[in-house]
Amino acid sequence: MSEKTKNKIRLIIFDFDGVLADSFDVFYPLIRDGMANVGLSLTPKQYRFFFINNVHQSFQDFINNDKKYKIFSRFRKENYDKFYYNKKCKVTLYPKTATFIKEIGGKYILTIASSGKEENIKNLLRKNGIEHLFDFILADSATSKRGMIIKILSRFKINPKNTVMVTDTVGDLKVAKETGLKTTAVTWGFHSPKLLKSANPDFLVNDFKELKNVLMDWGLTRQD
Repeated sequence: MSEKTKNKIRLIIFDFDGVLADSFDVFYPLIRDGMANVGLSLTPKQYRFFFINNVHQSFQDFINNDKKYKIFSRFRKENYDKFYYNKKCKVTLYPKTATFIKEIGGKYILTIASSGKEENIKNLLRKNGIEHLFDFILADSATSKRGMIIKILSRFKINPKNTVMVTDTVGDLKVAKETGLKTTAVTWGFHSPKLLKSANPDFLVNDFKELKNVLMDWGLTRQD
């Protein structure tokens, strides 16, 4: 087997929110109101910066009080679905997401690693007719992104060099690089192009067409 063939990408790990789903305008109000519930104000810029590192650790550091953090966590859990399925502003897939996934589905191992709720993610994918195209969906707020990546790699027994992480945050890029994955950052999510560039992703893409081209150039295949 040639070196080029050995290095082909076989597995894609997608972050969900900010990559496949348009959710900032839903989750920011949820977290803002949760912080207000413990007497803290939160700006959109501050919320975006939580994702430079582990987001849940960022919540805890920002609150800096164990009792208040427990109150905040309870508020977030109890109100998560209320905000997620709000009729006026609810989480939706980006307009081109379903088409993109249908174009690459079946050709590659597609997975999701998210700190969201698995049931909500599956419901949204199912509603758009693409849930069946994913081989594995891992969504767990109690597990770090590093833990999710390791679990996915172990499940499919694939080398990190044959895996790409697609994300919209610096925090995910850091973890993906540390675990040996190739990285592609998308500019339509939580972090700005400038901030994403600071984490030195292998590629930075501006739309789903560019993302598809990057993945194809890497020679993706399920069969190698």
